Amino acid sequence: MNQNPADNPDQMLWETVQRLHAIVEASPLAIIALDADGLVKMWNRGAERIFGWSENEVVGRALPTVPPEFQDEFRTLVLSQMQGRGGLAGFETTRMRKDGALIDVSIWTSPLRDSTGNISGIMSVAADITDRKRADKERSQLVAREQAARAEASLEKRYQKLLESAPDAILEVDRTGCIVLLNIQAEKLFGYSRAELLGKSIETLIPERFQAIHPPHRDRYFAHPVTRPMGTGLDLHARRADGTEFAVDVILSPYEADGGGGRVICVVRDITDRKVSDEQIRTLNQHLEQRNREVEQANRLKDEFLASMSHELRTPLNAIIGFSDLLAEQSEPQFSVKQKRFVGHIRQGARHLLELINDILDLSKIEAGHLELKYEEFSISGAAAEVLANVRPAATAKNLQVDSSLPQDLFLYADRLRFKQVLYNLLSNAIKFTPSGGRVAVETSKARGSFCFCVADTGIGIPKHEHEAIFSSFHQVGTTTKGVREGTGLGLAITKRLVEQHGGQVWVESEPGKGSRFFFTMPLRAASPNGVLEQPRELMYVLVVEDEEPAQELLMSHLEDSGYQPITTNSGAEAVQKARVLQPDVITLDLLMPGKTGWQVLSDLKQTPATAHIPVIIISVVDERKKALGMGASEYLVKPVSKELLLGAIRRCTQAAARKKSETDSHLKHEEDSGS
Repeated sequence: MNQNPADNPDQMLWETVQRLHAIVEASPLAIIALDADGLVKMWNRGAERIFGWSENEVVGRALPTVPPEFQDEFRTLVLSQMQGRGGLAGFETTRMRKDGALIDVSIWTSPLRDSTGNISGIMSVAADITDRKRADKERSQLVAREQAARAEASLEKRYQKLLESAPDAILEVDRTGCIVLLNIQAEKLFGYSRAELLGKSIETLIPERFQAIHPPHRDRYFAHPVTRPMGTGLDLHARRADGTEFAVDVILSPYEADGGGGRVICVVRDITDRKVSDEQIRTLNQHLEQRNREVEQANRLKDEFLASMSHELRTPLNAIIGFSDLLAEQSEPQFSVKQKRFVGHIRQGARHLLELINDILDLSKIEAGHLELKYEEFSISGAAAEVLANVRPAATAKNLQVDSSLPQDLFLYADRLRFKQVLYNLLSNAIKFTPSGGRVAVETSKARGSFCFCVADTGIGIPKHEHEAIFSSFHQVGTTTKGVREGTGLGLAITKRLVEQHGGQVWVESEPGKGSRFFFTMPLRAASPNGVLEQPRELMYVLVVEDEEPAQELLMSHLEDSGYQPITTNSGAEAVQKARVLQPDVITLDLLMPGKTGWQVLSDLKQTPATAHIPVIIISVVDERKKALGMGASEYLVKPVSKELLLGAIRRCTQAAARKKSETDSHLKHEEDSGS
């Protein structure tokens, strides 16, 4: 009677173990078990085949397959598995064979547990994937080569498309001078088909006169490899299939082709139209030069005519005006009332004619660029007072109130005569177009970098569409308050040009029936002939206030040697006036002077708005530093003063002044931005 294996559990367990052992030994995979100390306790035949070590060589020892550079990774794995945190882990890595060769393996690991469930070791299964990796790499390389080949083919097609779509004729010539490549534009340009040109000599495209007369030039023309672009500065021509010649621009680019043969890429452009345009431009320039010479001649003749007419017209007019004035001033009743009225008409007509002549001559000078401005520093209120004195009789005759609110301490650097002319023109217009009983006023304000003047009236006003036109020559908006046209229509045109020549601007704000406000600006700095604003002085001004001649001379020497412009005075009273007018960058001040002392001068300078910002350096034999600095002095030097001390003090003062100005400008800009 046969025994059932189920009746004998030990027999069943033994048979199961035997079957598992057979499976393990027959497996092509490396099956390795490690104990809790990381020592090998199982090593199957698959492990022997993959790694080369026999079971006897590794059991009971540390695992020999881990390369040194992977030891940290291996220890982390063992620790994770032993702590039960790893679970079943699969990954690819590198391991080492007995012969030292490195192989790619795929490894699965899992913790081993005893009968009580505690982790007693690690089981790992490894497969050699070196061949698969190699195959994958070869497959990737093959794919990459195929992609590169496709990309190269695509690139070649794109290059071919680019070549064929180029607007210029492109040919490739080998070292023998034969054409080996050309684009469609070359076929169109030269009139040959591709088949007719391929393999032909480049001389086919060169006119015979170049071939027969200039062989060396021909070589440089197309065929020979060169190291620089050709065509620049050369009068080149090409020949079409029908024998016609045309102008070309040629660029040659040599290169070494595959196989070491030298070749040249020729880019040929038809410049026939450009040649025609160049010739037209050349002819036009010649005409313009001739025209310029004619204009210069005409300007010269005009200037001579104006100079002659100025003399010829003004001479008899002066006589007419002068004698009519004498006749009008006769106290004895030699003339009847009617005759006196006739004399008055003569005087008025002569003066009007003289005004017209003066305006035309002024405008001609301005437009010809012959009017030179004579800059000087002058009092604005003083110049305005002279103008107001001239216009008040006309204002009084119309019962007009004329007001001026110009401060006494403002000084302008400009052409004084032309400034008065601008102000006179605007005031005359205001009086002319303001009804009886009205008001005319002159105001000023100091904007950033400029003085802004305003002549306001309560007159008839100007329509908005006329605001720009009124500054044109001979333009008049309408009749005056007397119902007739007066003047020449040149006053505002001259005003605009004079203001702009100074570097300023002029404009009007007006509405019919609401009066007008004419504004014009004059820069605080002078304008050069080309219209660029520049300072009226090139060097920094230093006002030296010193009554002792040797000390004054020494300071001047130090300053001149260092690139400053010294201005001297030995009078305290004169010092304040010069500082206000000349606006020096720095003032050096002696305290002990006869008459007005340095202390009084310092006080006046700092209490006058026009000079309060100017840095003052005290240079004195007495040491009153604390008092002087308290009164506003910027530096205090005790005599004798060396050149280095003086220049150092000036440098500190100018730097501090520049910083303060920058901060002030920034603050003003911030306020303007906030206000807007």
